[in-house]
Amino acid sequence: MLVAVVVTVLGLLAVSLVTQLFGYRLAGTISIPVLAVYTLKNAVTLPVSVLSAVIAFVGLSVLKDRTLVYGRDELLAAIAIGAAVPLGILLLFDQFVPGSLRAVLFIGSILPGLAAYNYHQLKPEYRKWDLLVSVLLFCVLFGLGYLLVSPGLRPLLGDLFPPTLYAATADVANWRDAVVASELQPVVLGRPVTVVLFGAAMVASEVVRDRYDVRVGVIAVGLLALYALASVWLLVLYAVVIVVTYAVVHLLHRRTLLYGRVLIGIAGAFALLLALPTVLALPVQRGLSAYFVALVAGINAYNVHVTASRYRRLVPFLQVAAFLPLLAAARLVSRPLPRGIPQELTPVVVVVGALLTLACLAVAERATVRRPSEEAVYRDSVLSGGGDA
Repeated sequence: MLVAVVVTVLGLLAVSLVTQLFGYRLAGTISIPVLAVYTLKNAVTLPVSVLSAVIAFVGLSVLKDRTLVYGRDELLAAIAIGAAVPLGILLLFDQFVPGSLRAVLFIGSILPGLAAYNYHQLKPEYRKWDLLVSVLLFCVLFGLGYLLVSPGLRPLLGDLFPPTLYAATADVANWRDAVVASELQPVVLGRPVTVVLFGAAMVASEVVRDRYDVRVGVIAVGLLALYALASVWLLVLYAVVIVVTYAVVHLLHRRTLLYGRVLIGIAGAFALLLALPTVLALPVQRGLSAYFVALVAGINAYNVHVTASRYRRLVPFLQVAAFLPLLAAARLVSRPLPRGIPQELTPVVVVVGALLTLACLAVAERATVRRPSEEAVYRDSVLSGGGDA
């Protein structure tokens, strides 16, 4: 896990610096650093991700030419198109895809669409330079990760934390003959179920954003529901990292006025660094899972920061309201691991979960000021002769 964190942190900070100085997007703040880690984990990820990004870019071009899609809908369309290739590979060839590649393709399926969307936001004359810098950064990060995984560094970098790039399932560890002996982590959910879970998480995220103007993460709640079945300590890790990272991001913004993609990169980097001592303090055994959870916590800490102050306190309530139904649905079709929750989906557990969900939604509804519909505004305006006109 330590090598994955080092590579990603340096990549995120590099992206933030380049963005601040030159305005490049570099396929999105997290795309290149995370892709470097994914490729070190399983080399097949690179061609699949590149192919998916190209398809997403072309598909989004066609969609924009044929429709009026823009803004948030444009991003979601790009993610959906880009995810079709890796998820299609998993669903069609599940029996032939190794376990180490499955998790990477699932979690990484969002990256090609994110990259395609970011390149679409650039003027054509800047795209080649942005792409060139992206490729250069990827090569540097991949090379760094390759050098850090070695037999000589194994006692220092491979044994202290849960193995991720030193695990037997990591290509780079096998290439470098630096495998750390560890137990293989069992699969929690079947692939089709996980696809549905992530799709439901995206829908829930957009419903919450549309109704309450609060960001809960595109697939964050689905990812947390999946990992809750693996270990409750991953939820503890998420809670600790997001709270501390939010405080740091909020203070940093007030002192420096950094914002946008630059601040996202810094938030992600800090969250990953914070996760290292937190993982040592908690009985977390799944290194790749802890890596993903910390990264999501960092991004969501930024989302909390950019939420309007009036609605910022609603974020935990809405995350819980979106998380609990997904967790119940996932638990209904799977068995949790020994440290996962809930161990039993009894009627009492279902009722308590439903009541908590309703209570969280009630808090959000009570605190939300509804915007009047456009029809009502027009009906009562002087333009239509309504109201006091």
